[in-house]
Amino acid sequence: MKHFIIILVFLLMGKSWAQDSIAKQTVVKIRDSRTISPNYGPLYIINGHVVDSTIIQKIDPNNIEKIDILKDEKATSIYGIRGEKGVIIITTKNISDKKLEKLYKLNSAKYLQNNEKEFILTGSILDCEKLAIPEATVTNLNTQEKVFSDSNGKFKIKVRKKDVLLVESESCISQEVLVGKQKDITVSLKAKQKNEVILIKKPILYLYPTQETEVTVEFHFNGTLKTTFPKYDDNWKVIASPNGQLYDTKTKRTYTSLFWDGEIELPKSHYQYNEGFVIAKENLTTFLIEKLEHIGLNYQETNDFIQFWLPILEQNQFNFIHFLVNDACNEIAVNTVHPQPETNIRVYMDFFGLNQFKSVPEQKLSKTERKGFTLVEWGGTDVSQKIKKNEL
Repeated sequence: MKHFIIILVFLLMGKSWAQDSIAKQTVVKIRDSRTISPNYGPLYIINGHVVDSTIIQKIDPNNIEKIDILKDEKATSIYGIRGEKGVIIITTKNISDKKLEKLYKLNSAKYLQNNEKEFILTGSILDCEKLAIPEATVTNLNTQEKVFSDSNGKFKIKVRKKDVLLVESESCISQEVLVGKQKDITVSLKAKQKNEVILIKKPILYLYPTQETEVTVEFHFNGTLKTTFPKYDDNWKVIASPNGQLYDTKTKRTYTSLFWDGEIELPKSHYQYNEGFVIAKENLTTFLIEKLEHIGLNYQETNDFIQFWLPILEQNQFNFIHFLVNDACNEIAVNTVHPQPETNIRVYMDFFGLNQFKSVPEQKLSKTERKGFTLVEWGGTDVSQKIKKNEL
């Protein structure tokens, strides 16, 4: 019965992949006038080893513990081009890796002798601008031999027909190439798309305990820190007073706030603003006072915010402004404070300049009442460079 089930699985999978092969031939273009059309069956893996299908005939079905079958995206997402015809994963009970390796070597030697001969494949690796890519890695996934391209993007590697080469470069998207009869190929790699970094400016934190308290602040910024003051070294440890004065235990100096800035990459979805405000240059001060004090900043915090950002905002005739408030700020950074504040008021401002007024849905801003130990934080960034390609 077990023999019948295993044979039936293989027959069904073979039929399915044969139909897929007839219906849809995959062509890998590796040169302007040359293509490779793969004509092979599923990938077989036994106990984690890629093996030739002829080995299956050598295995006693009673030694098979389980069979897993991967098709379509499930197969290619793990095994790339080698899995496009599907993957059969076999786990055995009584076959050791040493015995399997010996069996594989015997079958591979026989396969090479009777079918494909090894030869030297030469090639060139170029980027999308047809410039040579030096120090790219070329790996034969069947033999695991690895070579590197020279300063002219050239390489040589031992292959046989139907081997798969993985071509990789740190600045480019990797590519798998199926080896055919060609003895010289050209592989063009596409550059990786990089998210441009933006600078988060002037984030500062204020602490207001109900009584003099030693406070430890750790923040987890989702980017690269540039400047901190006082110097951030794993944490800030201060003795905070109810009036906002902060005595830093490391520098032995007193501050009114804690400062940092840094660079961060954010996903494209961050810049898809569905609401906000478009404010004329002459109305900025009134607007910022109204909105910041509504969110929960006091007079001093609001003044500090405006004194820093107003000269920058006034360089534009109009500004689109969107606020990240409280939990929304966690996309930028997360604070860990001990003892934990009862109230957190956090606001980051994203903005970009406009030459003329545009009507946008108005952002609804929440209001936070101060209770007990309170942390206040504000910062912002100019996202103009992001919006030029994706205008409001």
